[in-house]
Amino acid sequence: SVIGNIVAFRVHAPCSGAFLLDIFANVVTPQEYLTGEPMKFKSVCKFKICCEELQTVMVPLPDCASGEWGPTKATRLFGLVPITHQEPLIFAGRIIELQFRMSRPLTDFMATLHKNGIEEKKLAKYISHSIIDDVVTFTISFPEEGQYGLDIYTREVGSVSHYHNNNSSSEKHLLTHCCKYLINSSKRN
Repeated sequence: SVIGNIVAFRVHAPCSGAFLLDIFANVVTPQEYLTGEPMKFKSVCKFKICCEELQTVMVPLPDCASGEWGPTKATRLFGLVPITHQEPLIFAGRIIELQFRMSRPLTDFMATLHKNGIEEKKLAKYISHSIIDDVVTFTISFPEEGQYGLDIYTREVGSVSHYHNNNSSSEKHLLTHCCKYLINSSKRN
């Protein structure tokens, strides 16, 4: 994640052992980035990471190989500004609230929770949202400890977007993916 001129990396090893973290970068303007043209990156630093014990296991999520994590996309595309969680990786207890301030009218919020080995439909009952004035709050009560993916969808009032099927009900909504988080739920957090 990037905040100001600080770049932070959180690494979760899949198992015990030694790993190499090779960080690549390139100076690009937002205009160059948005063209979709291929870019060359250079290795700017390398770290050896030694893991004595297994701490967490990465969760392969839908669309995890592309897109950006955290609230950056939500702010850029929808003017949805995070109040509580600016980082894409969250360490939480068994219950968490994520809050955002709407800088323009948004509607039809939906959030989906993902965890390896559990169907998305079964996780739907553990997440809810509420809107008070210009603040939208997502409340998650995790059914068990572990690593979860959270996807948030919305749309601007009066807009039409791509089709997203809400698996938690038979309704279908015209929503746009807004942001995604990786959440580690543990009694220790």
